[in-house]
Amino acid sequence: MSKKKFEELDLMDNFLVLALASDLEGGPAYGRLLAEGLLHEKVAHVRVHAEKIIPGSDEIRRGIRMDVEMQSFSHKPEENELPDKVYDFEPHHKNADNLFKRSRFNQAKIDAHNLYSGEKDFDNLPDLCVINILDYDPFGKGKAKYHFRNMCAEDVTIPYPDGLDYYYFNTSSPNDEDDELNALLRYIQNSTEENATTELTRQLHEYVTKVKSSPEERYRYMTWGEYIDYETKEAKEEARIVGHAEGRAEGRAEGRAEGLAEGKCEAMREVIIEVLSELGTIPDAIAQKINSSTDMEELKKWHKAAISVDSIPAFESMM
Repeated sequence: MSKKKFEELDLMDNFLVLALASDLEGGPAYGRLLAEGLLHEKVAHVRVHAEKIIPGSDEIRRGIRMDVEMQSFSHKPEENELPDKVYDFEPHHKNADNLFKRSRFNQAKIDAHNLYSGEKDFDNLPDLCVINILDYDPFGKGKAKYHFRNMCAEDVTIPYPDGLDYYYFNTSSPNDEDDELNALLRYIQNSTEENATTELTRQLHEYVTKVKSSPEERYRYMTWGEYIDYETKEAKEEARIVGHAEGRAEGRAEGRAEGLAEGKCEAMREVIIEVLSELGTIPDAIAQKINSSTDMEELKKWHKAAISVDSIPAFESMM
């Protein structure tokens, strides 16, 4: 397996995006600059979360991982106050799954997470903007930006104010009439000083440079078990795990959570062994350790390690 050098990371690369979004100063600035550059929206007060997890409703329902969530407020918010608007920034290198249904699923989970139990006034549901940033053209029409809103099919002039917007930005074709947008897309695709040609991209480059100048972030990149963009493979493995687990749960008493949990652990153990087998012969000690584990969090950690390493000794060092 190969990976970019730390200095070569761009704002399409998961590690750099998460490192930047996690920075106390850089995260809010990154979100504000993207909202301004991509959408021409200025936001006052924000909260930014990198890799925000919204779990499924139970053990067998899928949750989501938002790459970068930005919550915007018109005023300085209280700790648990719901935002006026939510921005979901999602950079994607490859068209690994049904992107459009994925966006629909993410939207449903985000909305469900942003209205308190017992709330009767749906005016309090925050507006939502799902922003997919892609290095390919998802529709093949050669546009740099595709913007979708719900509308009336019989009369598109009728407003449908549900507060939901989907955006797909194509960094491989920065040919919009908006020169500022073109410059930003070029910078996201190739985040170098030469491409920081506008005031907005120069500001963004300052924060990117700060991350790349950090010895701690360099070390994290060298040792981080998730530095490889393995989302495609991980999604397939997840589907297989759920399938195996459900099959093993059929023969057990219906509704027994412990039976389903054991089925998922067993399926996860099988998948880890299968992935490692592609790297070579698995030593008995490693295989025994995997097959005896009943800790799902431990198995998930090993699964992520298995699909990110290029040798069994490298995997063993991460156990």
